[in-house]
Amino acid sequence: MRINVNNQNIEVSGNRPLIEELRDMGIEVPSMCYAKDQEHHPSCMVCMVKDMRSGQMIPSCSTMPYEGMQIETDCDEVHELRRMSLELLLSDHRADCEAPCSLVCPRGIDVAQVILHYDRGEKAEAQALLEGKSCEGCKAPCEKACRRGTIDESVKIRDIIGELQQGIQVKEGTQEEGVSKIRSNVFNSRLGRFTDKEKERMKELYTQPSHCLHCACDGRSKCQLRQLATEAGIKSPRYGVDSKLPVKETVPVTGRLVYEPAKCIRCGLCVYNSEDGFTFKHRGFGMQVVIPEESKKRISEQIARLCPTGALVLKTLLLPLLFLLTGCRSLPEGASFKVLPEQPQLLWEHRHNVRTVASPATYNGMILFCDKHGVMKGLDENTGEEQLSLLLGSDMEASFTIEDSTLYVGMIDGRVRAISLTNGKEQWTYSTEGQIAAAPVLTTINGQRRLFVGSYDNYMYTLTPQSGQLIHRVETGYYINGKVALSGNYALFGGCDAWVRIVDGNTGMTTDSLLLDAYIPAWPVMDNNYAYIADYQGDVYELTLNEGHIASQRKLLAAPKDGDGGMLSVPVVTPETVYLLTPDRQLRCLNRKDGQERWHANLKGDTGESTPVLADDRLLVCTKTGVVSIHDIATGQQLWEYETGEQIIAQPIVGDGRFYIQTARGTLLCFGEKTS
Repeated sequence: MRINVNNQNIEVSGNRPLIEELRDMGIEVPSMCYAKDQEHHPSCMVCMVKDMRSGQMIPSCSTMPYEGMQIETDCDEVHELRRMSLELLLSDHRADCEAPCSLVCPRGIDVAQVILHYDRGEKAEAQALLEGKSCEGCKAPCEKACRRGTIDESVKIRDIIGELQQGIQVKEGTQEEGVSKIRSNVFNSRLGRFTDKEKERMKELYTQPSHCLHCACDGRSKCQLRQLATEAGIKSPRYGVDSKLPVKETVPVTGRLVYEPAKCIRCGLCVYNSEDGFTFKHRGFGMQVVIPEESKKRISEQIARLCPTGALVLKTLLLPLLFLLTGCRSLPEGASFKVLPEQPQLLWEHRHNVRTVASPATYNGMILFCDKHGVMKGLDENTGEEQLSLLLGSDMEASFTIEDSTLYVGMIDGRVRAISLTNGKEQWTYSTEGQIAAAPVLTTINGQRRLFVGSYDNYMYTLTPQSGQLIHRVETGYYINGKVALSGNYALFGGCDAWVRIVDGNTGMTTDSLLLDAYIPAWPVMDNNYAYIADYQGDVYELTLNEGHIASQRKLLAAPKDGDGGMLSVPVVTPETVYLLTPDRQLRCLNRKDGQERWHANLKGDTGESTPVLADDRLLVCTKTGVVSIHDIATGQQLWEYETGEQIIAQPIVGDGRFYIQTARGTLLCFGEKTS
């Protein structure tokens, strides 16, 4: 087969994509969404060439050559379109290729790498980078450029380097003023300005010895986006950077593989080439690449080589993970990014001896819990030593939510409060007319943060989290015990009147509702457009939602006719299964497809209100009678058990290799693997 390329007739095989034929001819065609012999879908538009017969631009990665094809790969029109495509990709790419401190160093010191070794405790490696160099007489442009200075204060780079240089011989004649290891002609993307919330979050989480943000991208050496931007002569994106993703948010995938969403250009290579692994969430400009927790075990670290940016890299140092403390929104409730210890042992316990039913939470290296009388304690997650004490001034039993150093909590007296965890001061309060029994829920609707909270005064409230101002409220027929589940801009919740309601988060209007057979003590769980909810007598329903309406419904599990009721726990959902604590003292696993039981495990004592937690391939379960157990999700086999001797109502919390159990008597237990 003969085609014409740039006015030259070329013989090609005709059975491969045009991009491969061109590359074999020595014509290098760039691409960001294509990898040889891998599944892909054209999205980046960087590989465009001009079809001279039609005058149209065509993607060479998905076009097959044909006899007589005439194309142009090197004209100004092609280069301009490729450049524009790169600039569009860069406008949604929020990252520093190089740390500003290294870029401005007049002595050629790779400052960022020195600080990285310093924070690892690798003194010799840091000193090796400083051999023959001195900061003497330097006016420290690195400290002026330090991004940490926009949060609180710059890293004291000169002090750190001075500490490391003790005992290092600085050789005369080896310093080169005005020379940097970072080439000035290489493209460098920028993080851009931090929002106030991002500043507060990073101030609390980046607390290593230097308190450096470690801005430099670990994937810069393999980043095709940077390479192509450099070749195109792009100095800064024409359209600026408009990513809405949180800066420096890091998601662990395997032991070494990490995913940074703000660097992702949504090319889809990881989605199309990982079996039931990465997936797309949302559509259009709001589309994101996410990875559900249950999919991680199917991911090979080799997927990192397909990523054309630094969004997927194999890290040698895992920096602080900037998750919202209420959990990751891409996962169903009950799922966890964390890993359970293989052989759990009790590491420490804290006995408070006051009734405590609210679930604890992690915050800034602490485990926070709050007793019925509104006394909040913060314990060091490693030692159990008390580090924080806060008096909320009113009784409470509802769990709480933390975001950006602010505690959102509902009280028994009906107040919803926002309290700063930085200084303990109340930011605002809103009064309802009934008890608050569940945690407030935060979400974003059309770019605006919203807080949903239900009350025993029969209303579901929507407030602004910044000021506590009422946006709207929805009346129900009786108490609201649970919290909302979110489906796009819609809130789904149940109540003691047995109705499930869907509310438009923009207008506050009820868009649909469904009457169940018994009252709803807990709350629904969402997975994409499916909702799962249980009523008190033990019926479990699956609802299919479509733009705020119930498109279909079915009873996934029917309550036993001779049962006594008492189903209080929330389902845990994976793509294929639903896990339930049923009133007959069983942990049950059902197929989502047909509702058939895969297995069940008998538990010791009444199941109660505590919701199981899914972590890697195991379930962590607490019964009301105080028995904690770990089960294999494939078989239900019990792998571990511990009897606390105290009632448990709160949901457990799972950390990295540890988990925490809060008993109703006020005892907080930390389990992990002892190192010695």
